[in-house]
Amino acid sequence: MSKRIKTITAGRLVSAVCYTVAGPRDGEQERSCKREMSSAGQDSINLRRSWQKLEMTLAANFGGQDLHVVHTYDDAHIPIHKDAALKQYRKMLKLLRGARKMAGQKTRYIYVTEQLSSEGGRLHHHMVLNGTGRDVEVLRSLWPYGQVEVERLDVWEGYEALARYLTKEPREVGKCRVGERTWTPSIGLLKPKTETETVKDNVTITLPPGAFVLSRKADNNGWGEYLYLKYLLPEKKGDKKGRRPPAKRKPA
Repeated sequence: MSKRIKTITAGRLVSAVCYTVAGPRDGEQERSCKREMSSAGQDSINLRRSWQKLEMTLAANFGGQDLHVVHTYDDAHIPIHKDAALKQYRKMLKLLRGARKMAGQKTRYIYVTEQLSSEGGRLHHHMVLNGTGRDVEVLRSLWPYGQVEVERLDVWEGYEALARYLTKEPREVGKCRVGERTWTPSIGLLKPKTETETVKDNVTITLPPGAFVLSRKADNNGWGEYLYLKYLLPEKKGDKKGRRPPAKRKPA
């Protein structure tokens, strides 16, 4: 009897599952029970939803010193429709990339455009942006259409809370299909790293010293079992990027 361990690593954020796999000598009932645990274990780590994919992408590319930026419109500059808003926002991003390039700075971002509801909502944009230490004045100078609100990511309660918040509108208005990406990333963002290995039956997930467990699922049906863990690796000395964010007020 053997097990399989699948691990997805995104920066300090890790999702790992260990589950029993069926063997060629197993009987029909034993094979069926092991496949049940194998399927449950794989389902626990599959990134099926937009917010799950966004959570791992955020963790792979952004840390506590990076920024959550909200761009809104005043009454004089409200776009006539969402496509017009997106066109305007992309122009701003082009200017931002140009300004940073001149300063020798990189630009990494993920953005979402929302209208709050399907009826009468006000268009606005959310962006997660890598921080440079001198961003607020530049961001406001490039957005003469309304207000710019800026906060550091370390005011959020982890990447899951932020990912769920940034993908809330499609869920609330019923326009989100399973697996559909509802956010736009910049080119060249790092992707989570996936590793799979087959291990002996007496092996399971080993939590690294100092890791902080975010969630845990487990089951055992007598013939097979699975264990799923999502955790944050300990912060490396001198690494300010991956600090675990403290609790944030819940968005209204």
